[in-house]
Amino acid sequence: MMTMAIDPCWTGKNRGRFAQRSLALCLALVTTSVLGAPDARAQTARGKAAQQLAAEQEAAEKLAALKSDFEKQLAEQEAAAKQREETLRAEQAAAVTAAQKDAEAKLADERAARQADTTRLQQAIDEATQREETRAREAPPQVEIAGPGVSLYGLVQADYQIRQSSQDQINPDTGLPLNQDRFLIRRARLGVAMKRTYGEGGLELDANTVNGPTMRLLDAHASAMLPGEGPVPLVMASIGLLKVPFGFEVGQANRGRLFLERSTAAQAFFPDAGEGYDLGARVQGGWRFLRYAVAVQNGELLGSGRFAGLDPNHQKDIAGRAGIDTEIVEGIHVSGGVSLLRGTGFHQGTPATKGTVAWIDYNSNGTIDSGELVGIQGSVPGTSTNFSRFAVGGDLQFSINVPRLGRATVYGEVYSANDLDRGVVPADPLSTPKGEQAHSFRELGYYAAVTQELGHHLAVGLRYDYYDPDRDSYRSTMGNVVPRDMSYRTFAFAAALIAPEWGRLILEYDINRNHLGLDGQGNPANLADNAFVLRGEVHF
Repeated sequence: MMTMAIDPCWTGKNRGRFAQRSLALCLALVTTSVLGAPDARAQTARGKAAQQLAAEQEAAEKLAALKSDFEKQLAEQEAAAKQREETLRAEQAAAVTAAQKDAEAKLADERAARQADTTRLQQAIDEATQREETRAREAPPQVEIAGPGVSLYGLVQADYQIRQSSQDQINPDTGLPLNQDRFLIRRARLGVAMKRTYGEGGLELDANTVNGPTMRLLDAHASAMLPGEGPVPLVMASIGLLKVPFGFEVGQANRGRLFLERSTAAQAFFPDAGEGYDLGARVQGGWRFLRYAVAVQNGELLGSGRFAGLDPNHQKDIAGRAGIDTEIVEGIHVSGGVSLLRGTGFHQGTPATKGTVAWIDYNSNGTIDSGELVGIQGSVPGTSTNFSRFAVGGDLQFSINVPRLGRATVYGEVYSANDLDRGVVPADPLSTPKGEQAHSFRELGYYAAVTQELGHHLAVGLRYDYYDPDRDSYRSTMGNVVPRDMSYRTFAFAAALIAPEWGRLILEYDINRNHLGLDGQGNPANLADNAFVLRGEVHF
């Protein structure tokens, strides 16, 4: 269909002009009919007017037709738009209805799933409650505590060991068996700890079967402290049965060490397997990455002999350590320190003796013959005497998190001391062993170790330690004085299966080198003493 644009001017002013011209034309015709025949000019004008009127009538008719077509098209377009709008509304209503039905269906499914989960959870809670009630009915009475901040802890280390030096004999000096291929309880600890904002205290008991069944007090202290910014207090003052603040190994917890025992040097200077507990008072603390500790103690550690837990002289040992403990960057940790110890040892005097007569049966005939009676002169009493002892040490620890494996740690320590050995070769510079002269004992010890975690449940480690209890030792050979090596060396290989929350299974093999044996000519030689130890450990 063809459409024409309608000039809007025809609807107003032009329509008025057309009416005026039509009226003028009619008046001219009437005038002509009344007045008579016009002249030629008038006729021409009337002809032109008639033609113009006809043209204008034709244009008016066309305009009317175009207007009619326009109005018709407009009505059709409005009807189509109304139809489309009604269709769109219907489609939108249908979509909303469908979405509402779908949402209601999904909501119903979710409600059903939640109801099922709630039912299962309630059943699980009921079952767990029933189990707890049954366990509570069957459980032994619980230990109650006096207040908040009090905890109970424990440790059991049970060993099976095999040693090359074991013999089915009895040690004539101690009366203990020389056989060491056996099962034993190395440590069985039970303790109570109290920690408050400004106070701390603890009590720990130890039982073991190392030299037969025994139980003893191991740790007992009371402390007052001023909290600091980090994990350690700014200042903490303690009194009681405390660890000596010297080096790294002495302060290391038994459950935190991969190797079964401390190094030989640590066990020599701090008897009782290097535990290092002594009666006294201690001040320790830290600020940011700095750490410090100093103690005044009796100097007679647990396990150090007949005076353990006592003090035969009025002098006190002073020990201290200053160091650092910090994480350089995330995953890399460094710690270390320098330690000093100054103390006083005790040389026990001897009682007076009377002169005696001894019979020496030279010919073994059971009869007193001439020359077999020997007089032994009595001796005057020997007074007890004190002697000085000291030690200096340094330690360093470095650890890093290895991706996909775990924490790797490299650490070591060195000791240098005079007359401090109280566990391996007890030092007494005032004694005169047979064939030797009284002299001061210069001791040297060190160790280096590396450990590697293999995930959360495995760890392996290697350690080498060295200890010389007397760097000036000598012996007489055919009238000649020659140096004597008394050093101990140990290579320790350890592997552990770890349950992080409650225990470990540790396997260790020690290659021990010493100078405790004799060769065929009577010269010092290595005494075979390699050891294999399997340890089961639980803690809580």
